[in-house]
Amino acid sequence: MQTEEIIGKTVTNIYSLVTAEVGCLDTVECFIELDNTYFIDIPFGNSDNIWLKELNKDAISLFADLSDYPVYHLNKDKKKVDEIADNYQRQRQNILNRLRKFLFGQDIVIKDYQPYDVEYKENKLKHIKDRKVVDFIWYADDSDKGFFLLDNGYLISETTVAPHGTGLAGLNYFESLENLADRRGNLYLKLTDEKKVK
Repeated sequence: MQTEEIIGKTVTNIYSLVTAEVGCLDTVECFIELDNTYFIDIPFGNSDNIWLKELNKDAISLFADLSDYPVYHLNKDKKKVDEIADNYQRQRQNILNRLRKFLFGQDIVIKDYQPYDVEYKENKLKHIKDRKVVDFIWYADDSDKGFFLLDNGYLISETTVAPHGTGLAGLNYFESLENLADRRGNLYLKLTDEKKVK
């Protein structure tokens, strides 16, 4: 498939296959579903071709749950971990708490580890589902994958390999070209501009 053929196609789903091994690298493979028909890979840089893929049976849909997600706030008093641990040890040694543990098998509850507030963050993936691809963007001096620009201004890309536990491997998105330029610079190239020149 030619790269310019993705213009006007709709991102109907994105699947991800993660391989993580402690002490090694995290690897992720994304499967971008277009028009509920086929799966593609995000190409590297200025590629003329897009690779059509078969969906791996172990890949998981990133759009399975697009609801907002909770963030729990703990430790309202902003105590240090060692302060909380010392206080817990003192309370465990208290004769009443030791007796409760012996008779009922109940240990004391560390209240500093219980949430005092819940805040809901917006799941930005809902801004990617069912959006049309309007351009492909890349950096000329870069060996990373390019970016699909969507009709609402969002951009998606993929980081295939990252150090274990960093959370950097996987689907990457930016809310606008300005956000991308803030992170990566504004020396990007656009497929639509390149096609006009030729």
